[in-house]
Amino acid sequence: MQTKQKAWTLLVILSLFLVLYPSISSAHAYIKKSTPLENETVKKAPEQVTIIFDESIQPAFNSLKVFDSNGNRVDQKDGRLDPNQPSILKTGLKKNLPNGAYRIKWKVVSSDGHPVEGVIPFQIGNEGKDTTSIHKETSGYVPKADLMVIRWLQFISNASYVGLIFFYMFIMPKQLRVEETVGKKFRKLINASFALLFLSILLSLPLQATIESGFPWGEVFNYSILENMLTNTSYGQTWLLQIAILIAAALLTLFIGMAGITKQFIVWACFCLGIALLYTKSLTSHAASHTNQLLTITMDFLHLFSASIWIGSLIAFVALLSFWNDVDLKQEYLALVRKFSKWGILLVLLLTLTGIYGSLLYIPNLAALVQTNYGQVLLCKLCLFVLMVLLAAVNFLKGKKETVKGLGITLKSELFIGLLILILTVVLTNLPTAMQSPGPFKETNKVNQGVQVTLRATPNIIGVNLFEVTLKDKEGQPIKDIEQLHLTFTMLEMDMGKEQVSLTKKADGKYEVEGLHFSMAGHWNVHVHALTTSLESIDSDFKVLVGSQ
Repeated sequence: MQTKQKAWTLLVILSLFLVLYPSISSAHAYIKKSTPLENETVKKAPEQVTIIFDESIQPAFNSLKVFDSNGNRVDQKDGRLDPNQPSILKTGLKKNLPNGAYRIKWKVVSSDGHPVEGVIPFQIGNEGKDTTSIHKETSGYVPKADLMVIRWLQFISNASYVGLIFFYMFIMPKQLRVEETVGKKFRKLINASFALLFLSILLSLPLQATIESGFPWGEVFNYSILENMLTNTSYGQTWLLQIAILIAAALLTLFIGMAGITKQFIVWACFCLGIALLYTKSLTSHAASHTNQLLTITMDFLHLFSASIWIGSLIAFVALLSFWNDVDLKQEYLALVRKFSKWGILLVLLLTLTGIYGSLLYIPNLAALVQTNYGQVLLCKLCLFVLMVLLAAVNFLKGKKETVKGLGITLKSELFIGLLILILTVVLTNLPTAMQSPGPFKETNKVNQGVQVTLRATPNIIGVNLFEVTLKDKEGQPIKDIEQLHLTFTMLEMDMGKEQVSLTKKADGKYEVEGLHFSMAGHWNVHVHALTTSLESIDSDFKVLVGSQ
């Protein structure tokens, strides 16, 4: 009863967090504005190139270069972050650049440690290559095998270390803890988990160096590169904190088996240090790039913590399957299943609510859930989570009915699915979120007592887009007597003035225009204004989230 009360209390608190959740976030840095703009034709050569990002850029491993159509570098090789505004990257250009096509090649590392790079074309004068046929390129880091293995080892070893200690302290009764065989088995599992955790964190620094610098493994074991990582990146500073926690945890973990009356204190200290390591993992996740870091990092940590307790406890259950060979201990084992199931309710609530929060933060719409890589991986993770919950329910019923038949298989299956979920978690934390590519926009508003106004923007990213407006009357028939139709674009996150453009009729009630009217990623207001031949106005506003790629 007490567990249920705690669960409902936590549910209410987290529900309030969800109601008050902050604005959605891209996690990876994206361009808000560049000067020159993508495919912009300028009359004379600019003195410098400037790119404004949506977040502060890390001072290490960034670059900004400009090339002409022959591949010759034309910048002054002074690409740098603005010391007063670390979200601005700029470089000077050589004087008297001739007319022609140019490309800005940039690379930055966002605040969550993910590198992003791209190319922005522009034109000086009307001579030379027509850059309107050139598209802006933006790409981020794609998870590779080394990252998958090392980060997965870190996730599973940290979950095992924290979850095993939790199981030992809160699930296992005292009469079992004093059993020498049980204590010895748990010490071996905890020591093995810590050894893997230590190894994976040691390897994580050179791994991150390969990601941020772009150099292969054979070149990152270099003093200047590693020093740059430790002093000029948030990941390097977090890594130093992790090493300090690891050293303290190593000393305490070694004394667990030798401790006497201080054993309980040492186990508690190890548990707290394991939790601290989980928290540092959240400091390098997508959550760390958000403006409201206190809430986003806390929710990300709670998600990791809940998953760790669940998976670590499953490892303990599988390790103790040998209890079945002992008639007396078999009932004790079933009692453990029943006791953990009460905690399982709270863990499922935490995982569900924090998972919903994360989805709202990084998935702008249902289309992005299906169309983007981030959304597709998240869907796979959700399906596996539902399957894991179903297996947990089966195990709970087996424990309640004191049925041991098939319990080992369902426990192992539940653990196996949990390990698969951790693999997908590694992928998600290293993929650009769906905020960077929300997909085509389409929305219908009803105005003037039933008139339907539909706006479609494709592909809904910075640069050239196709804008289509469809007008229908209350019976759903195209409105034919339109005298003129305009769109007015207003950037909601920065004062850029207003831009108005007229649309061309393609069919009755259908109008289109193509152009570079989304010059920045983020939230825009698009106002549709139509005027009929009888001078009746049709007005509607659409809030559009524009992606960066």
